[in-house]
Amino acid sequence: MLNSRFIYILIILLVLLTACVPTRELERLGIINTYGIDISNSQDGQIESTLIVFQFDAQAENVTKTLSGLGYTVKGARENANTKSSYILSPGQVRLMLYGKEAAEEGIFNYVSPLVRDARVPATMLLAVTNTTAKEVLTLGQENTSINVGQYLHDLIEQEYSEDLIPRVTLHDFTHKLAAVGEDPILPVINLVEDIPQLTSIGIFKDDKYVEEISIPDALWLNLFHKRVQSAPLELRLTREPFKEYIQSQNGPQSDKEDIHIVIDISGSSHTKITHTDELRYKTDINLEIDLREFSEELMIEDEQVADVLEKEVERAIKANYETLLEKLQEINSDPFGFGQIYRAKNRNSPLTQDKWREKFPDISVEFNVNVKLKNYGTVK
Repeated sequence: MLNSRFIYILIILLVLLTACVPTRELERLGIINTYGIDISNSQDGQIESTLIVFQFDAQAENVTKTLSGLGYTVKGARENANTKSSYILSPGQVRLMLYGKEAAEEGIFNYVSPLVRDARVPATMLLAVTNTTAKEVLTLGQENTSINVGQYLHDLIEQEYSEDLIPRVTLHDFTHKLAAVGEDPILPVINLVEDIPQLTSIGIFKDDKYVEEISIPDALWLNLFHKRVQSAPLELRLTREPFKEYIQSQNGPQSDKEDIHIVIDISGSSHTKITHTDELRYKTDINLEIDLREFSEELMIEDEQVADVLEKEVERAIKANYETLLEKLQEINSDPFGFGQIYRAKNRNSPLTQDKWREKFPDISVEFNVNVKLKNYGTVK
């Protein structure tokens, strides 16, 4: 009987104590959707954080609010921003972290590491950089877009990824590559075009420092290097000469332009292996299927020979793009391809450090073998 009474009292106490746990009403919270990080010009050593916040207030005219704060840490800047709001700021739904150019060039590790340790920050949060300040992009973007600018930018990046045009750029992906020896991370570059934020290029990092940018089509070559591409739209510039006899002219003499342009959908994959370890020689085989969507000239599509010419010219163009991209990356000594990872896997008994790979990477040579199969060319299959 005593034991039963003791258990009954214990249950009541547990219920009462549970009810005493402090709670926060949703209407009192400001849910941070987007972070912007810049080096402050007004305070020595401080960062300026720009926050895009959702506030759940039925009486508010706008549910999205822009706040800013100064601090020596990301959390400190957030707490400073919190003094300008009657809401309790919570980072539980951060979708995007945007770094200003100066902060990104100095290195973003110190801004990224607190996010990894914060259980409230999702590993799927996207990261990006800008060639101006994060504050300018987010502030003007919020003023000139009809929706939350953070959500807009998140969806913009996700769309490019879903079309296989760029590699995945989550917090997890960035920190994984940052910790890996022999591979450097990349991030999307968001810039203002007529005061509207747009994804304009891809930022190349050397360790955690932003050092250069490449075009979106170049990002596709990186993506194809790492994964199978299902269907990615691409515009290519080809030499006009091989197509001259197949071009139909409806308006007098043929154009004297040296180039023509095509739009294709590509699918395929690549495989890379190291062929000579001591000489740092690699071979990359790229196998693609393409659908022709648009041609800047009118071709005699009834002549099937044009398909063979098109395949060869696309192969030549893609091979040249890969060679040019590799040369550019070797000049800045950044390896987002991950050739160092392949070298490291081949030489497990010889530990590789990032510094050692920086010495080797500018001297590697890669043979790019591109094989293109035209699946659909109008009435020519």
